[in-house]
Amino acid sequence: MNSLNQYIDLFEGQRATIERNAPVALNRLRQQALDTLKSVGRLPERGDEGFDRISLNDMFAPDYGLNITRVAFPADPRTAFSCDVPSVGTLSCMVVNDTFVSTPGLEASLPEGVEVMSLAEAAELYPGLFAEQVAPADNPLVALNTLFVQDGVFIRVREGVQLEKPIQILSLFNTSQPLMAARRIRIVIEDGAKATVLVCDHPRVQEVDYLACRVTEATVGRNASLDFYDLEEATVRTRRASVFASGQMEGSSLNLCGIFLNGGMTRNEFYPRHLAEHCSTRLGGMVIGGGAQIIDNAVFLTHDHPRCTSDQLFKYALFDSAQGSFEGMVKVEEGADFTEAHQTNRNLLASPDARMHAMPQLVIYCDEVKASHGSATGQLDENALFYMRSRGIPEAEARMMLINAFMTDVLDAIALDPLRDRLHHLVDRRLRGCESMCSGCEAANN
Repeated sequence: MNSLNQYIDLFEGQRATIERNAPVALNRLRQQALDTLKSVGRLPERGDEGFDRISLNDMFAPDYGLNITRVAFPADPRTAFSCDVPSVGTLSCMVVNDTFVSTPGLEASLPEGVEVMSLAEAAELYPGLFAEQVAPADNPLVALNTLFVQDGVFIRVREGVQLEKPIQILSLFNTSQPLMAARRIRIVIEDGAKATVLVCDHPRVQEVDYLACRVTEATVGRNASLDFYDLEEATVRTRRASVFASGQMEGSSLNLCGIFLNGGMTRNEFYPRHLAEHCSTRLGGMVIGGGAQIIDNAVFLTHDHPRCTSDQLFKYALFDSAQGSFEGMVKVEEGADFTEAHQTNRNLLASPDARMHAMPQLVIYCDEVKASHGSATGQLDENALFYMRSRGIPEAEARMMLINAFMTDVLDAIALDPLRDRLHHLVDRRLRGCESMCSGCEAANN
């Protein structure tokens, strides 16, 4: 079955309704997206290049509903944020299914020069910012999101503003029926500004099938800085297909970390782009997968300006029959002299039935480059395990401690101290068998 056809047919049949409920600036992007999808013909399937473990065609095949008519779904922020990462002291908002919801006091709490609002509202106020996409328009996931997106989150930090508190977005599913949500996050960090953004994915209903199709676009101005943290803690009945794309100006820095603690099937794609010299990009990823979960991360990073640096570190710990995939492409174009690019992938298979696919790649077209890449997949160090057991540590506790230590360098790269400490706690809980903060685990907020 070609699952893409059902979405093309749905859009063409409901286009007037979709565009009536969305701003003109978003509607102007839809025709190109439709042409792209008709041109590609189908969504990628397992076995296609870059899709060793996952099939987007299968992911999108079920008959999910879409909230085309913009039905409002209530969400109590106090209840919703019981699933939050507490003690971080954030400026918080929500995306309920696919609609922006402000939290009480958010606007009054925002410092001067910081805007957090509905994407639909921002597209009306600043249509010029939406004239072109940061994300690759020919990407089928981006095109599919563009076809149906009607709202999301817009964040803008004005020139020179150093935002001390992180901005937190809780992406929440809150329906009793299967739903696909087309979510969009647009981040603008102007020259000399600095901000931290944390996104948490949670469902409020455990027994319903959900699909999140999300595109995050970020522009980071000259000498500006963005830290972006993405925490997925959903259910095994949740599917997620996401794209993160960024454009960095001269002297800017981007620190991105994606953390998978629980979910069903996930495909994350990253497209960082340097638009000038002296850019710095760090990408980190941590996966703890169990059951029959499938987690796929793909990085497409191109160095096409000189004197830029990039560093990637992705780590997986897979249990049961979980499957993981990491494909990272670093391309250094001709003329991008004095580039420094490093890519590392390390994987731990904690079960004989777990599977991992890894393909780090370097393509270099100039000489003045420092670059490295590598991947390793293995099991727990039996000597270390024996040593710990000989000191009286039970085997289960020793295994958990070794896996926790294996993940430490990913978490320690998180610049936000309260978030780093909290994530260490969440990883410990996950390794001890508590699958989701939203599951009612008594330890959830301890």
